[in-house]
Amino acid sequence: MFTGLNKNETKRLAAIALLRKQDIARDAALGEFANLAGEVMGINGCFVTIFDDEYQYIKYVKNVPLKTEKMPVQESMCQHSVRTCSPIICADTRLDSRFSDHELCVSGAVIFYAAAPLMTREGLALGTLCVTHPLTLTPSEQQINNFLRIAALASTYLEAWYSLGRVDPLTGLPNRQFLLKEMERLAHQKEHRPHTLILLDCIDMPKAYELTRYLGLSAVEKMLRGFGPLLRLRLKLPKNAHLYAFAPGRFAILVDAGYGKVLIKKAETLPDIEAQISGDIDIQLKIFTGYVQFRPGDDDPQEILRQAISTLHEAIRLRIPVLSFNADVDQKRNDDFRLLYDLSEAIKAQDQLYMVYQPKISLHTGHTEGCEALLRWEHPVVGNVSPATIVRLAEKTSLMTDITHWVIKTVIAQLQRWRSMGITMPVSINVTVSDFSRQGFADALEEDMLAAGLVPADIRIECLETEKVLESGTALDELDRLKLKGFKILLDDFGAGYSNISYLRRIPIDIIKLDRSLISQVTTDQGSRIIARNVIMMLKDLDYLVLAEGVEDQETATILKEYGCDEAQGYYFSRPLAPEAIPTWLAQNSPLDLHALTPPRRP
Repeated sequence: MFTGLNKNETKRLAAIALLRKQDIARDAALGEFANLAGEVMGINGCFVTIFDDEYQYIKYVKNVPLKTEKMPVQESMCQHSVRTCSPIICADTRLDSRFSDHELCVSGAVIFYAAAPLMTREGLALGTLCVTHPLTLTPSEQQINNFLRIAALASTYLEAWYSLGRVDPLTGLPNRQFLLKEMERLAHQKEHRPHTLILLDCIDMPKAYELTRYLGLSAVEKMLRGFGPLLRLRLKLPKNAHLYAFAPGRFAILVDAGYGKVLIKKAETLPDIEAQISGDIDIQLKIFTGYVQFRPGDDDPQEILRQAISTLHEAIRLRIPVLSFNADVDQKRNDDFRLLYDLSEAIKAQDQLYMVYQPKISLHTGHTEGCEALLRWEHPVVGNVSPATIVRLAEKTSLMTDITHWVIKTVIAQLQRWRSMGITMPVSINVTVSDFSRQGFADALEEDMLAAGLVPADIRIECLETEKVLESGTALDELDRLKLKGFKILLDDFGAGYSNISYLRRIPIDIIKLDRSLISQVTTDQGSRIIARNVIMMLKDLDYLVLAEGVEDQETATILKEYGCDEAQGYYFSRPLAPEAIPTWLAQNSPLDLHALTPPRRP
């Protein structure tokens, strides 16, 4: 526990900070050692102290009229034992120049006095174990030896207490468990003054792990140990403001709200850390801070810790140096987490997820050329959850794979039902880069199709997150395999991003789907018409089939037909339909009257 404390001021201060704080179980155990020492000496006055540079702290006392639990070092009888790291056995304090003027000795409360320093293995005295008596006493050599043995056992106990789950072994600072214990202590004491919990993150841990691969563990650990002293120095923390090692490279400070404002101001101007970790290798690290204000007597410590962690992670995500806890943002994040859990349950349920199908109309023939399968979720409590929310929640989790499996299984079953009714048309499904990045996706999809008596041409693949696809070699390979197997590939949302044109020769695309943002103003804005016309002409020159989505009126459909767009979908033609409505749609809706789509006059 205390190894190296006499060489490391930070660790020494951390150790003393822990020991001088109240801990009912620990202090009761120290009291048992003191009482045992008294029994050995045949007296019943005893006490235990802890020292820092300025004060003596009483951790246990019995039958000694000590007026205060804290006193300046220079007023303490025990200062002499601590400074010399030696025991004191004084038969009559009135005859000893070190004690004769002390008020306890003058009053006759302490005549016999014995003190043994509580020593670390490194030879540092942190306090004393003392016994006293109001009469003179000359203990035997055996009594003195037993007294010193009990003091040594107390020192060993303190060492074990300190190291057992309360101290970060790397930095020697009090750890997260001790921080939580301190917060619980404040709550137990009904402390209602506002406090601030501040978390500071000094390094992205994946970066630290990567550095460990190249530089070794010792170099990175040396860097991590240096963060604590650096923060204390830059924030100008006083000795009574404790720094906790919350996690590797992450630290916490618990202070009253008034001083918390001061520290937050300082945190806002903290410069980046220039860390030299090996030889001439320097890295620049940005410090992120998240904090929460609370009242210990009113708020649950575990919840406050959660709020602080959440706020720090939000600061890191948004790249904001200092961020305060926001209850509304936190609630939304919690709601999302709950929805994510509910989504995993919805996949297993039979009555929450369902598919609807939006027809795609040929602008050349007026016929329905296929439809797009769209996922819907009817949550039993919150009602309809938007597809965008579903993707946002699931895209960075394994649930995206589960959802895609569910969609593929459901669409294949629907195609089989339609096939039994004599309906044959392709259905497009949306697939994310996380799906393409699974090696074997193309083979598995082909196997599912063939097992159901279908062919690859029956399903079209709408490629989402195109930019991310280009970052994955596996995704590009799987798209190539899908193309070779006969699946048609659609590039979704073309025109929504500035860099889409560069994708056209890097991904095996058959159909380009124009984003609604590209065509939404073609009826009212000449610039939009020029852009849409030239984009469609370019894509046709490159031999792509062009599909427009979000067509909501006849005039837009007419302009797109004039420009050479091949297919369209949108509310002008049909809203997404339940699968059982598709046969009726196909039976009741004759081919689109293309003669009605006459070009309007342009101003």
